[in-house]
Amino acid sequence: MECKRLLGAGAALGLAVALAATAAVTAGPHGPTGQPPVSLVGVVADPVAAVAGAERLLAEKAPAVVRGGKDEKYAARPVVSSPQGLQYVTFDRQYQGLPVVGGDFTVVTDARGTVKSTSVAQTETIDVSVTPTVTAEQARATARARLHRADEIAGQRLTVLAWGTPTLAWETIVAGATEHAPSLLHVFVDARTGAVLRSYDDVAAEVGEGTGYYNGPNPLRFDTTLSGGTYTLTDPKRPGLSCANIDNSVVYSGPDNKWGNGQAMDKETGCADAMFGAQRELDMLKEWYGRNGIDGNGKSFQIRVGLQEANAYWTGGSAPYMKIGYNQNKDRWLAALDVVGHEFGHAIDQYTGGSAAYQSGESGLGESIGDIFGALTEAYANEPSEFDPADYTVGEEVDFFGNGKAMRVMYKPADDGRSANCFSSSTPNAEVHDAAGPMNHWFYLLAEGSAPNGKPASPTCNNKTVAGLRDIRKAGAIFYNALLAKTSNMTHAKMRGLTLQAAKNIDPTCAQYTAVKEAWDAVSVPAASGEATCSGSTPTASPSASPTVKPSPSASPTASPSSSPTQSPTGQPGTVTVTNPGNQSAWRGFQAWPLQVRATTSNGGALNFTATGLPPGLTISAAGVITGTPTTVGTYTVKVTATGGAASGSTTFTYQITGF
Repeated sequence: MECKRLLGAGAALGLAVALAATAAVTAGPHGPTGQPPVSLVGVVADPVAAVAGAERLLAEKAPAVVRGGKDEKYAARPVVSSPQGLQYVTFDRQYQGLPVVGGDFTVVTDARGTVKSTSVAQTETIDVSVTPTVTAEQARATARARLHRADEIAGQRLTVLAWGTPTLAWETIVAGATEHAPSLLHVFVDARTGAVLRSYDDVAAEVGEGTGYYNGPNPLRFDTTLSGGTYTLTDPKRPGLSCANIDNSVVYSGPDNKWGNGQAMDKETGCADAMFGAQRELDMLKEWYGRNGIDGNGKSFQIRVGLQEANAYWTGGSAPYMKIGYNQNKDRWLAALDVVGHEFGHAIDQYTGGSAAYQSGESGLGESIGDIFGALTEAYANEPSEFDPADYTVGEEVDFFGNGKAMRVMYKPADDGRSANCFSSSTPNAEVHDAAGPMNHWFYLLAEGSAPNGKPASPTCNNKTVAGLRDIRKAGAIFYNALLAKTSNMTHAKMRGLTLQAAKNIDPTCAQYTAVKEAWDAVSVPAASGEATCSGSTPTASPSASPTVKPSPSASPTASPSSSPTQSPTGQPGTVTVTNPGNQSAWRGFQAWPLQVRATTSNGGALNFTATGLPPGLTISAAGVITGTPTTVGTYTVKVTATGGAASGSTTFTYQITGF
């Protein structure tokens, strides 16, 4: 199974809104994502309050809490809420107009916006020159030399790399291949010395598990679309989810809404099982953890069956999808529940927190995230034992190697002959799949304990008995809430810290915190400095009031000369004034710096934002947040309109999209 994606951390070069303009939302009932408040465990989560709470914290304590310094700007991503009554506000950082890779941080609040905790990727305050002495071409040459075969430069930008000591760096993406696999390699070259600081590969080849014809009982039932008398394997309820033949990328269609013949190497059968598995995973995410879509904002992705490789892939990039191949015997497609759950687990990793864990400096985290979501998907589907039942083995139905064994075993990772039960100094540099063992083992001990009734016993590295939660859903809630707060440059120790903080946030009695700690201790992941403690009392809330965030000197003016208020011709008179955010810029192929367009209305109430002329790849939410990854170089004239009732107003500015 492969995990591949473009730009997990940081934001694109460009003019950013200032701190004071990043997170506040136009008055009305909708939060930053344009969605209404979410009801969570009897409490209505308020995304606007979450952002306001985060702003207050930054206004008071930015240098101390997020290691902020001069010449910095911060942009909030859409707020994510969980059913446990927690809200997550992740910020990206710019320094003197450059994106900061590793500058992300997340503020966690309760449903009413009271700050509970923070997680920060950056360890030092930034104070560097932004003038490179190494040219972009020199950096490209250095990056090309890192691959066995370099086909093209897929992207390049000047950044501040804040993983460790902040350093000015060229980030260059090289598409090509290693000696054994395709590659999309990010190479960070010191822009003043030419040394390679760091690299990571978006392509992490990974084998899958399971075969679609094992799902059941038949007939499998999943949502499809009917249009013009033709059915297609397109999910009408889960936007973006469909299944296609990889040979031509055409979604399967037919006249009778019946799919596949149960044969292991029939592609349509593979699609039927993949759609079934994906819908179970999406339903699990929504019902158990309140997540809307794979990306958390209502979107899912296409699956393509028929890859002529013994593998399965999550492709990532600006138009990501899942590819499903066969096992090493070439006798079945890898479309089982936990395969699909694993591959979309990579996507969830990509779309949570500040960056994907697979981009970190330690092996195994990304693969373990996939395995855990595979186990959660199986648990939610709860199939009978003759199909693909809930378990904690990876690839048990596929027989990928032809030896009748699972690929990985979460309750005893060493059973696969390659993985380790316990974390050690060799884990961070081990092969990525083998290195998944310690965190997989931790999750099993947390969910089930070391000696669960009716399930496999699990050894512990400290020879202590672990009670666990005896509830995979609760264990998944802690894990998912930790992912929402993760930052770039993750390590096993940081994951330990985030899961402890998540458990404390969810359960102030400390019972879940204790279970999490015992499970980490049992797999030998040591405590890190600053790790949360829990004494059974409710965590101290942040101040209920704090000074208003002051605009930075480069903040947009409070009123745009091109704003055009409009009075409603009918009903109550009113005006809508849209604040011009100033001209913007971004890089092709890189995630654009989030831009919140603001407006006020004399009537009060909610405003709905629309835009024309946006660069391809960018979109605007109903709440006025422009996000996305630009795909085409050029200068674009953008008109944003805000409408409230019968009144509307608009403003115009330019967006410059630059190549390299």
